Amino acid sequence: MTLLRRTWRLLDDLQHRPIAKVVLTIVALIAVGATFGRVYMAAEDARTRFDEVVEVLREANSLEQDAVAVRLLETGEVEAGGRVYGGPRIQASIADYFEETSGDLLEIPKISALLVSETIPDWLRPALIDRPEFLLWAALLVTAWLLVVIWTGVTLPVVLALGGTMLPAFRALARGYTGLSISILGAGVLVTTFQILIRSLVLLLGLIAEPRTMLSRHGRPGRIVQVAAVAQTVVRESTRLRITLAFIVAMLIALPLIPLWIDPTEPVRYQVQNFLSDSMSLVYGIAAVMTLVLACATVSFEIRDRQIWHLVTKPLGRAQYLLGKWVGICLLNLVLLLIGGLSIFGFTEYLGTRANDPQSVIEVHDEILTARIGIRPTYDELTEVQVRELAYTEYQNDKITRDRVEAGEADEFDVIRGIVQRLRREHLDRQRAVPPGGFNENREYDARTYVFEGLGSAARSGRNLTLRYRCHIGRSESTDRYPIVFRFPEFGDEIQRDVIPEQWQRVMLPSELVGEDGTLRIQILNGGFSDSPSEASRMFFANGATLMFDADEFEILWQASSFEANFFRAMIINWVKLAFLGMLGVVASTFLSFPVAMLLAFTVFIGGSMTPFISTSLSQFRPDEDAWFVIKLVQMVIAGVARAAEWLLSPFGEASPNRMVVEGRLVSIGGVFRDFAVIGIFWCGTVLLIGWAVLRRRELATYSGHG
Repeated sequence: MTLLRRTWRLLDDLQHRPIAKVVLTIVALIAVGATFGRVYMAAEDARTRFDEVVEVLREANSLEQDAVAVRLLETGEVEAGGRVYGGPRIQASIADYFEETSGDLLEIPKISALLVSETIPDWLRPALIDRPEFLLWAALLVTAWLLVVIWTGVTLPVVLALGGTMLPAFRALARGYTGLSISILGAGVLVTTFQILIRSLVLLLGLIAEPRTMLSRHGRPGRIVQVAAVAQTVVRESTRLRITLAFIVAMLIALPLIPLWIDPTEPVRYQVQNFLSDSMSLVYGIAAVMTLVLACATVSFEIRDRQIWHLVTKPLGRAQYLLGKWVGICLLNLVLLLIGGLSIFGFTEYLGTRANDPQSVIEVHDEILTARIGIRPTYDELTEVQVRELAYTEYQNDKITRDRVEAGEADEFDVIRGIVQRLRREHLDRQRAVPPGGFNENREYDARTYVFEGLGSAARSGRNLTLRYRCHIGRSESTDRYPIVFRFPEFGDEIQRDVIPEQWQRVMLPSELVGEDGTLRIQILNGGFSDSPSEASRMFFANGATLMFDADEFEILWQASSFEANFFRAMIINWVKLAFLGMLGVVASTFLSFPVAMLLAFTVFIGGSMTPFISTSLSQFRPDEDAWFVIKLVQMVIAGVARAAEWLLSPFGEASPNRMVVEGRLVSIGGVFRDFAVIGIFWCGTVLLIGWAVLRRRELATYSGHG
């Protein structure tokens, strides 16, 4: 035992020496550079070979019988950059990828990926080839983590902690449980990283809170020093309170285990979506509950236990006290979101590597790990004059309704308003309906044309567009199949697909289909053409039912940003929302006991999160006309309270970036600034003023002589 203590003291003294830190830094830089450098060079080499194959395949044309096409059709091989790719496996199906009319090779990226995949090492995943910048960010992150460990003097405990974690991880790996092994290592790294960041944060706040660093003109500690001192106390308190520490440990341990709950037999894009949804909800939910508990406890317990006496009798202002509590909670949330965000990002990339075939890789990175903008078609709307004339005409022709109005059973204004709403809805429904098509008497396509505007940026980006749709047709049974044709009249191209009712489907479109004015016109034929080698002998067969799209089930999606930037913006919005919850809990505890403050804070949190549901419910709410007056009055009062809550808290509920990230939707920079201004500045500032006014008038240091 004595030998172990001496060894520990020797190693602990060694890790604090500058020369040891310099040596460890050099070793860490060499190890990171060698590891990630090898992977990066292999990924760049694979990407270069892929680009070379793409350039060669662009020249292939089966009708012109060029050398590339002939060799592909006969042997399934192609030569690019001095190397030969392909073989009998490619030759067996390559003929299906040549277009019959033009002879051009279709789906060149997919074929190129198949050709190059045989030359890629097994340890190099396709996702790393498509996103080499991820390797650079990962190398920088690992380097920063190692430097913090080395220069904060915690190298020895970190090595022991990770070594203890590796033992069960390697046992799981030896038994074939690769996912469990990665989850155990992830939990160990997250817990260790949390301790390192908390220690670094306490040291940083301690440096700022040093009274000699910043004094006021009266020789007293400045306001920033006071705020930093209170914030440092809150951060330390968070690791001592069992309830908050339980939330933190639960998040750090449960987060790496989520991938084990996901069914590996599902398509990879669904695995990634499920993980993003569960993990982001877990991190935000646990952080929100921890924030409310800590914010309410840190103030109310100090008032209850009279610890605040020692603070208010010192030159510490009420505003600095509240700000210090809030800053400490915000910094703790920043650490949690940083660790949780990096963990989510890393495991998302890990799940993305399960996509081994090129089609799965395209689906994951074009539909989920992206940031897309959705553009819906432009529909004609009835003007106010048109709809009023139609509604009034219908009302005049409806004798039964007029008799009810004249008898006092209905109000004329409400009746006409109902007719107006129905006419607008029916007008839009007719535009979203595609009747069974074919050719009209002029031998022209009898199709419904949809116009998508505002796609100029998408066309300039050069990235593929995604036509996403879900329709209703016939019995709307998922076992049915109906052919439909998408035509692009300005270019003469067409795509035929079999649609499955009530299921989301996608069609990849090249950006070249967008016109110079930024519009994309699509004609939809409700039917399909027969298989025929010649254009003249093709027959069109219409479906026997009308095709119907809902308002939000037909759109064009295009990538406007990267997944990394989108995920970062989502985490900023979550942090701003947590900052408001922290301020709410701190201020509520200034005039309420701990249980009551918790009740108020959680009511606001749950009510704000449910505002989208409340808004939908209120739009469909109608008081019971046959109920007693008292019951009707109670219903109206409840509806009024719900409307007031919905109006006050709607920005909090509308700021839901997690759902947008899961769906691959763009979290815009404008939305981040809006939420920061409304929730982070206006709401937090208003609540802070209320808390300052309450705390300023409250007697906190009055001693009664008892206790």
